[in-house]
Amino acid sequence: MFRIPLLAMVVATLSACTEPEHLVYESGPIPLVATGPLFEGTNTAQGEWTTGVEAFLKAEGHQLADLREVRLTGATLTGADSTGLQGIRSVSVQWVGGEQGMVQMAVRNPLPVDSSTVALTVADEQPKLAELLRTGTITVVADLDLDADSDADRHVIGSFTLELTVAP
Repeated sequence: MFRIPLLAMVVATLSACTEPEHLVYESGPIPLVATGPLFEGTNTAQGEWTTGVEAFLKAEGHQLADLREVRLTGATLTGADSTGLQGIRSVSVQWVGGEQGMVQMAVRNPLPVDSSTVALTVADEQPKLAELLRTGTITVVADLDLDADSDADRHVIGSFTLELTVAP
């Protein structure tokens, strides 16, 4: 007699406990510009990324409040014109947004000679990325180590792959 109510209670309890869901989120291309004149050594390129994460989560059946954890899993840098990444010896990428300070995200040192696209090494420590992504706009900063002076602006494109952990 107690078996049916007990079974119903166990089923109801198990259905209420849902595992976190992991979603892959792509930034799309983010244009970054270092404004000339540029000098041999480190020069800063930056761009604004309006993340669109709230709309992405809504399309996946979640709310921004469901976002528990964010992890950068991949990063690439591409030359935006015919020069590719020529003349860039190394790159370091940071993100800034909201009340957050600058967060180191990825690096590549050295860059392969005459490459047009490179994969960056993602940082092991990625503190408070969920909070950063919730701000809605992130300033992407790339420190480009150039091998020569140049009067022209330098254009590159950053692309990022993130794993979002969500739970209602």
